[in-house]
Amino acid sequence: MNKIVVIGASGFIGKHLLTELLRLGGFSIKILSRSGSLYPNDLTKPGVEVVSGDLCDPESIRSVLESGCTVINLVYLAGATPTKNLTFINNLLDACKAVNVRRLIHLSTADVLGRARGNLVTDSTPCQPVTEYGVTKLKIENTMLMMANDSFDIAILRPTAVFGPGGKNLKKLANDLATKSRLLNYLRSSLYNKRRMNLVSVANVVAAIIFLTTTTKSLHGRSFIISDDSSPANNFCEVEHALMQALGIPAYNLPRLPVPPAVLSVLLACLGKNSVNPLRNHSSNRLLELGFQKAGDFETELLEYAAWYQSSNFEQESDVT
Repeated sequence: MNKIVVIGASGFIGKHLLTELLRLGGFSIKILSRSGSLYPNDLTKPGVEVVSGDLCDPESIRSVLESGCTVINLVYLAGATPTKNLTFINNLLDACKAVNVRRLIHLSTADVLGRARGNLVTDSTPCQPVTEYGVTKLKIENTMLMMANDSFDIAILRPTAVFGPGGKNLKKLANDLATKSRLLNYLRSSLYNKRRMNLVSVANVVAAIIFLTTTTKSLHGRSFIISDDSSPANNFCEVEHALMQALGIPAYNLPRLPVPPAVLSVLLACLGKNSVNPLRNHSSNRLLELGFQKAGDFETELLEYAAWYQSSNFEQESDVT
């Protein structure tokens, strides 16, 4: 049985990961949780051991690990200083070395690529982050690779913008389409139009984490992008259209006013965006060449998200009334 320790299982991706691990079976799962639980009935699930502890306490981290396990780190301390995030990572790595873990899978982000040049970026593309978040995440990656120093197998997963039930990506767009001015929505649609959205479904991110956890191939400290950019529909116009259809919102009466990509790029830079190339795609080829197979196609996952959004809003309205 595969022994897995999940750090950060209470978050959006963590909950989806735990659900899928339990569905698949064959895993002995330990979780470090400050409250001692993640959500109702966690402690009653067979194969899951929830250990109470503090992420900032080295002894708490060490107490949840065991020799030969695979550690999945999903934690980024949002709102904390870069120094505090790096301290946590140092504590985690020291514990992994002390306990002699088998492998560490670290969830990073494609934001570390920042303003990397080119319309197609890969895991070999030099990173050029400009936001504090992107810079800090890249420092974390470099620290992990330096400190691991062949003590255990390690891999870094870099998802693009993750969407799915319970996630924040696409929620604002769906809310705006359902509640905001139709004119403002039309103007935004004209501005972004064919801009690449760089979305990836949480199902595919979870599948990638599990694949890297279970593969018998050595990962050698490599980074792996996971994205759904291979889908032509992964652009603002078509994503917006799919959401509008699912939510029963009629199409705009006028055609969109095209904005040249170069102009949009300047606007994105003025807004301080990490990535300013509206045509940029991310390649998942390194992961696919290792043998990874995606859990679902982008269009289907997008429609499932729209259906979830519609049903969850209906439930909220029913609760209010």
